[in-house]
Amino acid sequence: MHIRPLTRADLPSIAQISYQAFKDDELNAYLFPKQHEYPGDLRKFQLLRLRTRFVTQGMHGWVVVTDEKDGEGMWKGKEEVVGFASLLRLGDDEKAKRWQADSWSNALERQLLRIEGWYDATFVDRARSPSNMASFIAAAPWNDLAIYKQRWHLAILGVSPTHQRRGIGAMLVQHGQRLAADDGVPLTLESSLIGRRLYTKQGFRVVSEKKLAEGMDAVCMMWESQATGEGEKGE
Repeated sequence: MHIRPLTRADLPSIAQISYQAFKDDELNAYLFPKQHEYPGDLRKFQLLRLRTRFVTQGMHGWVVVTDEKDGEGMWKGKEEVVGFASLLRLGDDEKAKRWQADSWSNALERQLLRIEGWYDATFVDRARSPSNMASFIAAAPWNDLAIYKQRWHLAILGVSPTHQRRGIGAMLVQHGQRLAADDGVPLTLESSLIGRRLYTKQGFRVVSEKKLAEGMDAVCMMWESQATGEGEKGE
């Protein structure tokens, strides 16, 4: 297996992984309580989010794909996407600006996707709970990370359920850690209960915890290389 940049052609594959990997996630269950009645509506929302991330300024995606070195157990004669991650470079330092290069076509696509997303949420999506979605947005756990101005942020990480426990998640996290270390900034994320163990093993620490609903907390975590330390906080 190896990591390569995400391409537009990968979007259907990572949408399938996203649905399979997150359909039983506690946050998904809270935001989309009718997802099992209307799985197609959840799939459409997830694909829309992935398409939006693909053209978001400063957002970069990577996938883990199989290759011939994996042997017969995993290699099926052609490359297969088995995991993905999207990372967002935040900040206004010179290194950040290089990652935040934009294009008019991406800007236009973002505007069109906003309209599509609004229409879908307002008139089409039967899987979501509008009240739970509003409560989650109002809680805004991601705001607890705003004090870290210059940073990479792991927006999403998904691994195919049929390829778990093979180190794929760790590969993607470590790729993000290398990006952060190279830029001399922290790497942050919001973790689910399921993902918290992986991130703790990779050296992340909890920096804030906020209750979203009974039995469900939003946890923000951060990783820093030894060279980074606390230097980026508040800068």
